[in-house]
Amino acid sequence: MASFERFDDMWDLRLKPKILRNLLSDYIPNEKQPLVNLPSLSKVVSTITTHKLLSESPPSSSADQKKKLQPKPSKSAVDDWVERLLALVSSDMADKCWVGIVLIGVTCQECSLDRFFSSYSVWFNSLLSHIKNPASSRIVRVASCTSISDLLTRLSRFTNTKKDAVSHASKVVLPVIKLLEEEDSSEALGESIVHLLSTIVILFPAAFHISYDKVEAVIASKIFSAKTSSNMLKKFAHFLALLPKANKGDAGSWSLMMQKLLISINVHLDNFFQGLEEETVGKKAIQRLAPPGKDAPLPLGGRQDGALDDALWNSEQLIVSRVSALMFCSSSMLTSSYKSKLNIPVASLLSLVERVLAVNGSLPRAMSPFMTGIQQELVCAELPTLHSSALELLRATIKCIRSQLLPYAAFVVRLVSSYFSKCSLPELRIKLYSIIKTLLKSMGVGMAMQLAKEVVSNANVDLEGFEAASSKTTSLTNGAVLKGCSKKRKHSSNSGAEAENSSFEVGVPHNHWNSPIPLKIAALEALETLLTTGGALGSDSWRERVDNLLMTTATNACEGRWANAETYQYLPNKSSTDLDELQLAALRAFLASLVSLSRVRPAFLAEGLELFQRGKFQAEMKVAEFCAHALMSLEVVIHPRALPLDGLPSLSSQFPQSNSLASQKHNTPGLNKLDHITGGWLADVDVPSNSEIQRSLDTNLPLGETKRLKLGNDLAINVSLNVQDHTDIVESENGQQADVLMKVPESTKESLGHVSDRYNDMVSEEGYREVVSETQEGEGLAAKDSLMEEAAVGKKQESLGESDDDSVPSLKADDYLSSDSDIES
Repeated sequence: MASFERFDDMWDLRLKPKILRNLLSDYIPNEKQPLVNLPSLSKVVSTITTHKLLSESPPSSSADQKKKLQPKPSKSAVDDWVERLLALVSSDMADKCWVGIVLIGVTCQECSLDRFFSSYSVWFNSLLSHIKNPASSRIVRVASCTSISDLLTRLSRFTNTKKDAVSHASKVVLPVIKLLEEEDSSEALGESIVHLLSTIVILFPAAFHISYDKVEAVIASKIFSAKTSSNMLKKFAHFLALLPKANKGDAGSWSLMMQKLLISINVHLDNFFQGLEEETVGKKAIQRLAPPGKDAPLPLGGRQDGALDDALWNSEQLIVSRVSALMFCSSSMLTSSYKSKLNIPVASLLSLVERVLAVNGSLPRAMSPFMTGIQQELVCAELPTLHSSALELLRATIKCIRSQLLPYAAFVVRLVSSYFSKCSLPELRIKLYSIIKTLLKSMGVGMAMQLAKEVVSNANVDLEGFEAASSKTTSLTNGAVLKGCSKKRKHSSNSGAEAENSSFEVGVPHNHWNSPIPLKIAALEALETLLTTGGALGSDSWRERVDNLLMTTATNACEGRWANAETYQYLPNKSSTDLDELQLAALRAFLASLVSLSRVRPAFLAEGLELFQRGKFQAEMKVAEFCAHALMSLEVVIHPRALPLDGLPSLSSQFPQSNSLASQKHNTPGLNKLDHITGGWLADVDVPSNSEIQRSLDTNLPLGETKRLKLGNDLAINVSLNVQDHTDIVESENGQQADVLMKVPESTKESLGHVSDRYNDMVSEEGYREVVSETQEGEGLAAKDSLMEEAAVGKKQESLGESDDDSVPSLKADDYLSSDSDIES
C-alpha cells in the first residue's frame, strides 16, 4: 500500500526516492521510449539539485525503525538512475546519448562520495570513448567535454586520488587537441575544449608535461588563423596565459612565454606600422627582448616570421585583432597568481605601450610617398582598438608590480599625461582614469602630487557638460530662474545668466555635452581616489576647485533627478541603472571631499548634510543606504568633541606641550554659530579635548602664532589635568585644582571668538600663582615667562580674531536645517 504512505514534511528522507523515480518515469526515456521533451531536462536538473535527490543521506532514527519493518528493496532509486543514464550514454541515437552524457555530468557533482569513488572510472571511460570516436556528433562531443570537466573538478577535491586523477587527465589532452586541429570544428566544440583544457591546467598541470609543445603550437595556430572568431581569440589567449603553469611551473617558463608573446606582437606591429614610424623602432624592440649574449627566442608557435598563417595576414583588421589577443594574453599573465617569483620585463612592456600610443595615424614627411590615403584610412580605423589594448597592458603592468614601478614612475607619468592631452574618445579616457586610479593606489602620495593637476583638469572637462545639462534640465522642468538672475531681462546681472545659458547651448563642446555616463563615473572615481590618497597635501590651487566641482556635480546628479523623477525616466540613452550609478559615484566623491584631510574645515559641510539627509529617504535603496552611511561618517566632523575619552591614556603625559583652553577661545571665532545650529551641545561638555584644541589652532592661526602659543601658553591647564589624574602625588593642592577647574566652564559660556582683556589677565596672574604652588622653583620661573608671553599673544590674537572673523567660514542655521519640517522628519 505504497500509495497510501504518508510523509512527515517536505524534508522527509523517504520522499527523495519517490521524487527521483517519478523523474525517471516521466522525463528520462529508456531504450524503447522516444525522447519526450528536451526543455524538460532543465526541470529535472533543478529538482535534483534543489532536493539533493542523489545524495543518498543516511536515514534518521525514526525512519530507520520504520524501514526495519518493511522488506528491503533489491535496488535503490539512485541505482536505477545510474543504470538508466549508462544505457542512454551507450545509445546509438544522438539525442538520447546527449541526454545521458549531460545527466552524467550532473550526477558527478551531486552523488554521494561512496557512489562517486566506485563509479567515476566507468563514467570517465564512457565519456572519453565519445571524444575519440570520429563518428560521434558534435553535440555529443561538446557534452562529453563538459561532463569530463565536471568529473575532474569533483575528483580534484580528494588528495588520496591525485595520482589517479593526473593519469585520467593526461588521457584527455591529446584527443581534445586532435579535435581542435580539425578545420571543421565548430565554435561550441572549440569553447568546450578550451574550457576542459583550462580545467586540467589549473587542477592537474602535470598532465601536460608530455604534450606541452604540441598544445602550444596548436593554440598559437588557432590564434594566428584568420578563421578564428573574436570570441574564440579571447578564450585561446586566456588559456595560453595559463599554459606556463604546466611547463615545470617555474619562473623560466613564464619568462619564455612572455618573451615569445612580446616578440610576436612587435613583429606584427612592424607590418601594421609600415610608413607610420621609423623602421629601426621594431628592431630595437626585439633586440631589447634578447637575453644578454644570446639570440632572441622564436616567436609564438615556432614560426620564423611570427605572422598569420594564411594569405590574408596583411589585412589591418586581422593584424589588430591578433595583436589585441596577444596583449590580452600578456595582461592575463601579469595579473594571474603564480607560485614562483617572476622576473617581469618592465622596460620592454613600457616600450611596447609607448610604441603603440605614439602612433596616431599621422604620416611623417619622409614616409608620405610610401602610403596611400586608403591605407592610412584603414590604419586609423583600427588604431582605437589597438590603443585600448595597449592601455590595458599598461594597467596590468602597474597592477602587477605596484610600488616596484618607482624606477619607471617618471616615464609612466609623462606617458599618461601626454596621451591624456591628445585623447578624446570616451572609451580610451575611461581606461586612462582607471590607470590613474591604479597608479594612485599603488604609488601613494608621491604619485598623487605628480598627477593631481592632470586629474583635476581632465575631470573638470569631462564633468563640465554634465553640470550644464543638469542645470538646463532642472530649469526647463521646474520653470525656475537661477538665483543670481534678476527679474528684469535687461538688467546687467541677467546678462551673466544669459551668457551662461548660451554657453551651455553653444560654447560647451559637443563631445562633452554627449559624454557618456561611464566617463563621468570614471572621472568621479579618479577624483575620489585623488582625495583619499593625497587630499591632505592638496594645495589651494586645486583642492578648492575640486571641492566646488564635486559639490556642484553631486547636487546636480541627485537633486535634479529627485525633483524630476518622471522626466529622468524618459531621457534618451540613459537607463535608470546608469543614473543610479552616477548618483552613487557623485555622492562617494563628495563624501571624500568632506572627510578628506584639509588645511581648513569643509567649505560645503552644510550643503553635504542637507544633500545626504534628503538622499537617506529616497526610494533607491543603494542611494539611501550610502547617504545613511555618509551621515554616520560626517558625525565625527560635525561633533569632534563628542568622542568618548573614557579608557584612553592621559593626553597630558603623551603631549606635554598641549594647548590651553584660553588659546582655543581666542582662535575659534565661528563656534558660537555652530553651537546654535547643533542645539547647544557645547553646554554639556566640561573640558574640550586636546585634539579639538590642536585642530582649532592649526586651522585658524598662522603658523608662527601657533608655534608661539605651543611653547608655553597652557602650562596651567596641563598641570591641573595631571593633578586630576594623579591625585596621590599632590593631594595637598586639591582646593587649588577645584579653583582652576571651576573657572573653565564659566569661560565656555562666553564667545569663543572674542575674549576680553580681563580674561587674559585672570589667566596670566591667578593661573600663574596656582602653577607655582604645584611645581618646583625652576619650573615656576619657566612658567612665568611663558604665561606672560601668553598674555601678550592673547591680546594680539584678540585683535586678529576681530579682523579675520569674516575670513573663517562657518555654518549657518539655514544651511544646516532648511525648515521646521526637516527637523520633524
